[in-house]
Amino acid sequence: MNSLTGSGLPEARDAFLSALAEKTRGDTRLRAAWLEGSMGRGTADRYSDIDLHVLLPEVALPAFRGEVAEWLGDLSPLVVVNQLFGGQMVNALTVDGLRVDLWPHPGEHVELSPSRVRILHAAPGAITLGGDLPTPPPEVTAGHLLGLIREFWRCITLLPAVLGREERLVAVQGLAVELGLVTDLLVTGSGAVRDRGVKHLNAFLPVDVRQDLEATLLPADLSAQALADAHLRLARVVQEQGRSLAGRWGFTYPTELEHAALSYAAQELERLGVAVNVVRLS
Repeated sequence: MNSLTGSGLPEARDAFLSALAEKTRGDTRLRAAWLEGSMGRGTADRYSDIDLHVLLPEVALPAFRGEVAEWLGDLSPLVVVNQLFGGQMVNALTVDGLRVDLWPHPGEHVELSPSRVRILHAAPGAITLGGDLPTPPPEVTAGHLLGLIREFWRCITLLPAVLGREERLVAVQGLAVELGLVTDLLVTGSGAVRDRGVKHLNAFLPVDVRQDLEATLLPADLSAQALADAHLRLARVVQEQGRSLAGRWGFTYPTELEHAALSYAAQELERLGVAVNVVRLS
């Protein structure tokens, strides 16, 4: 098992982690404390954040949440503290640029996957180490893939509206949304287990597809034609990869939806003087 420190990580984070381990062991309210994310898996690099979870009795939870800024600030001065998800998670940034997510959990006991966590502190009986998370059944994966494809084609029908209104910044934002759907489709469809955070994607995409996306996604400018071409290049990926994944995972590709979305988009884009020459229309 890797140590928390001494692995070539930034010195400020090494010092923070050492102080954190000592603080969690010394706080008698805490039943357990552990790291998840790349720190928990032992795959952290110098850019990784700190994903800290603590377990404490439900009666102690409100007071802990109320003083969490001071609790973390004892380890390093904070410049940002945000309460997210209705107070379920605290997001903080230290003066050294360390990003910390703190998740307090109510309870006396928790079951954790040994390959996904690094335990900092555990009172007797507080933690049981169970098995890894089960792989979703194929029908669940198939349903998720179909949902992604359907949502992508719905987004394509919004393209004429934003270009017709000359909302070019919105068109760029839409590219990010569609790219998220496409990359989720490709990663899930490949059967890869996404065991890293949102800032890791390269390792889970086929190299040729990733390079194609990197080379062709961004528009050359913010003209209507360049923006349309960028959106429709993603549509071409879904046309090609979606059908292949439907065959692999055993679901019916929504051909009628694709046809309706592209026919509508092509008709409206033509009215705007925008050529549709990137995707198949039949």
